[in-house]
Amino acid sequence: MAGKINLIIYGCGVMGRRIVQALSSKDRFEIVGAVDVDEELAGKDLGNFLDPPKKLGVKIEHDADKLFSEVKADAVVLTTTSYLENIHPQIFQCIEAGLNVISTSEELSFPWKRSPDRAKKIDDLAKEKGVTVVGTGINPGFLMDTLPLVLTGPCLKVDSVRVVRMMNSAQRRIPFQKKVGTGLTRDEFEEKIEKKIITGHVGLLESVYMIADGLGWELEEVRELPPEPAIADRELTTGMGTVKVGDVMGLVSVAFGKKNGEKVINLEFNAHAGVKDEYDEIYIQGEPDIHEKILGGVHGDIGTVAVTINTIVNAVQASPGLKITKDLPPAVVVTQ
Repeated sequence: MAGKINLIIYGCGVMGRRIVQALSSKDRFEIVGAVDVDEELAGKDLGNFLDPPKKLGVKIEHDADKLFSEVKADAVVLTTTSYLENIHPQIFQCIEAGLNVISTSEELSFPWKRSPDRAKKIDDLAKEKGVTVVGTGINPGFLMDTLPLVLTGPCLKVDSVRVVRMMNSAQRRIPFQKKVGTGLTRDEFEEKIEKKIITGHVGLLESVYMIADGLGWELEEVRELPPEPAIADRELTTGMGTVKVGDVMGLVSVAFGKKNGEKVINLEFNAHAGVKDEYDEIYIQGEPDIHEKILGGVHGDIGTVAVTINTIVNAVQASPGLKITKDLPPAVVVTQ
């Protein structure tokens, strides 16, 4: 679509604010509204949360339906939660208002396996209303699924895919450090994982399913192992304070998919404050073998903001329905 794309920001937390910060320098987009479930934010100018703050003339609303009825927009950038069970009412709300949805919800990136009924309802309603819905981000949405699939392009056949992500979690935002258990004792970590007070990384299964779908593989078993704590062998300084020797500095999560009794998809996600050398590495075994390593890794927060913004144009221009990032044109940087 030609001209500016008018956007509503739904969710004004840390990630929503970072997306606003990045969007404020791009002429392709115009933020025309903002909404958040936190009533304390209602009435505040969205620009108050920029660095440095500046007046945007966009007040944060609490009532999404009221905002949707008053503002003319093309799409919503939805950044409220990772879980489809919690976010699907907001998705339906946006669709009913005739708005395209670009979301950072990890479980929306490939919901067809774990939530097939909800996925179908979203897809059906989006087609009925003539809008597109897509879940995206750096991971899932790019590094551990879309990018490996793109790298299979030069292959005549693929036998297996392995992706390893090494991330220093101390460089990430505080909510993420909490999510990986930074500073807990081993017992506290295991208790909080069991009670789902902390979750670790969300979206590994979605990445496994997306890779399998892209390769046309029917997997006989898909599993995500319980997150394992990464234990500090030296004292570490993080945004959450000092991590003592013997305490948790983050976690390791693993997921895999089997075909014909063999693990053909292996994903390993390492996020802890002890990572010295960050990288993202993809191994494709096939004809030919392909090995790609991004030295230094891709910064998770910056990457999520960028991939989300760079998906907006493709989503708005796509045919209606629930889309998967692998089925859209590659997300290319919007420079202006």
